[in-house]
Amino acid sequence: MMEALFAHPESSVMFTLALVALVLVSIFKEDFFRPSTLYFLVQMVMLGVSYLQFLPMMSDFNYSTWLVWGGGMFCFLVGCYVTDFAWKSSGGPPLQKKLEVHGEYNWVCHFFLSFSAFAYFFVGVLGVISVAGNLVLLTDNPSQWLTGKDNDVLKYADFFTSGAMVVGLFAVASFKSMNPVRWVRYASRCMVVFTILLSFATYPSRGINMLCLGMFMILFNYLRGRFSWRSLAVVTVFVCIFFVAVASLKGQYGNSDVTDSKIAKEVALLPYKYVANNYWNLDYAFNRYSDIPEHDWTYGIDAFFGVTHLLHIGDGLQTNFGWDTPFNESVVKYTGLNTIPYLWDAYKDFGLPGIFLLPFFFGVLFTFCYHRMAVAKNPFMLLLTATFMMWIILWNFTTGYKQSMYWVWMSFFFFVCTVSSGKRSILPADPAVVGEIPEQDCGDHEIACECK
Repeated sequence: MMEALFAHPESSVMFTLALVALVLVSIFKEDFFRPSTLYFLVQMVMLGVSYLQFLPMMSDFNYSTWLVWGGGMFCFLVGCYVTDFAWKSSGGPPLQKKLEVHGEYNWVCHFFLSFSAFAYFFVGVLGVISVAGNLVLLTDNPSQWLTGKDNDVLKYADFFTSGAMVVGLFAVASFKSMNPVRWVRYASRCMVVFTILLSFATYPSRGINMLCLGMFMILFNYLRGRFSWRSLAVVTVFVCIFFVAVASLKGQYGNSDVTDSKIAKEVALLPYKYVANNYWNLDYAFNRYSDIPEHDWTYGIDAFFGVTHLLHIGDGLQTNFGWDTPFNESVVKYTGLNTIPYLWDAYKDFGLPGIFLLPFFFGVLFTFCYHRMAVAKNPFMLLLTATFMMWIILWNFTTGYKQSMYWVWMSFFFFVCTVSSGKRSILPADPAVVGEIPEQDCGDHEIACECK
């Protein structure tokens, strides 16, 4: 490992910068899930790992690729810092360590409306059962349904990939810092656990189930207590173990057991492939061979694929115009490893300006939503920010705004939170926030004041 670091100084520099950022965040007790911090850490660590070049396909970046990658990150960070400055200049309050709802909110209504999102997700569960005969995890050969992009189970993907949406809606109601209604908290916790387990059994995919856990982890960070670097290290180890377990389930290690010494190297290399392929595809996309045609400009139309797909016209547009599908056919350097950072989508949708303007726009948007959580009157801004944080984490693999499931999530978040806002629940919101129950009267309202 040390030899690899010395052989690849790029990795050494990036790991050092990531370590310095972690130390500074720990010393100043900042939030790891602040948009600027998270983007920087994710990019430094993932490109640093990729540049170890365990596989020859991860070739050195061309200068143009460094400009794209570095320019995109610079513009995103500028957008974040401009918004930070504007928020502080306008007298905006800092983010609390434990978020609260600043106004009346009907948590009972929120709880029951969240089942509308669960019903949407459950349509996918029933669809998978109708095709596979059972939940995929419980079938005789799960790998049959987990490999390939043409199997019939994926017809219900828009539905069963929404488990994280359900987890988010019930998770925000699970913490007493935000929700004083005890029975709703306990029932919501049961629904969070049940949904995560059902999502995994329905379709044990790495991405889908990491979204469920990621949504809960981000909400936990804002509602229960901020994560330390030690907690993040434990989570990283868990993710690696989960990755290997699912790969074994999908048959990606062949018929051998993952403990077999003969495939120990492949066990280590497969996670590396899934990280590094994003960057070698990015370099390949911007520096293709002369005999490979350039991808056509989409005039910004394909940027709205997440919406047009739901309208059942997005796939037809891609086919008729010869544009790539979400599997990025034109830039795949190695068959089966077809993910690429969002900067490629920014380029093919908006041209060269998109590489710099789109990250700046998202830096402004994400940071604005992050600060708005401090004064939000319902959980919508928190759920929206948690979704955006997962976009940042997964931007090396997928382009969040072009995935239809996220548009469905945001629609349900808005519906549930808006309908539940401004209505008195059976119990009021936190008395310290609403100001309806004097501090000295807490003894007469022990249930309503238990969140203190």
